Amino acid sequence: MLDGLTHNEVCSSLDLELNRKQVFKAGASSGKSGSFFFFSADNRFIIKTLQGNEKEVLLRILGPMTSYFKEHENETLIAKIYGVFTIKSSQYEPLDVMLMQNVATF
Repeated sequence: MLDGLTHNEVCSSLDLELNRKQVFKAGASSGKSGSFFFFSADNRFIIKTLQGNEKEVLLRILGPMTSYFKEHENETLIAKIYGVFTIKSSQYEPLDVMLMQNVATF
């Protein structure tokens, strides 16, 4: 994973119990999309809901973006997108989200 993060570190940061309060403190963005976003409990990540065709656009650029980061040895001011995911639940419609670097902590 980019930035030397391990799978366990990401899972720990995104632990549901630790992040429960963060989710309820989160709010809609002031931008046009009205996306919902919040910081992980340890402030390492930003989780943002995706609207409209954002998922398709991100999936199209993630490969080249990752190559760029590797080519430049992570020396960039561009916030890293660590993944695009769909959260499925029997109680809600599927929800597309993006997991990205919180540049304020790096």
